[in-house]
Amino acid sequence: MRLPVAIILSVAVFFGLQTVVPFPYGIVLGLLFVGIILWYAKSHPSHPKDSVLNYRRVDPIDEKEKRQNDEALRILEKKYIEEKISKEEYLKRKKEFEDIEYNPRKCKTCGSEEFVFEEQDSDMGRYRCKRCGAYEN
Repeated sequence: MRLPVAIILSVAVFFGLQTVVPFPYGIVLGLLFVGIILWYAKSHPSHPKDSVLNYRRVDPIDEKEKRQNDEALRILEKKYIEEKISKEEYLKRKKEFEDIEYNPRKCKTCGSEEFVFEEQDSDMGRYRCKRCGAYEN
């Protein structure tokens, strides 16, 4: 969402500088500001509101997903400390994290806890057991 806004803003800044600053300097400054705006938008992605649950991975299967869950739990604690969520909401969501940590996903066919996530679309995918190859829902 941030990138299209950055493109529109950079075009406006570029043409605005062309009308105010003399010829060679307007182009140079315009391109410089366009580069800065696009770099900032690309390196600082926006996250939707209440991204704690969107950020958390159910049944983390590798270190990256475990770090992602730790970060989501840290964000949840920060929201509670800043009083953006109630104590009941905090405890409910924290319990969800604890349930995931202590009750990992198991394959219904072979009982293995090792899965590979296979992406089908950009947001969709499913887990496949590393041992027997069965798919989980």
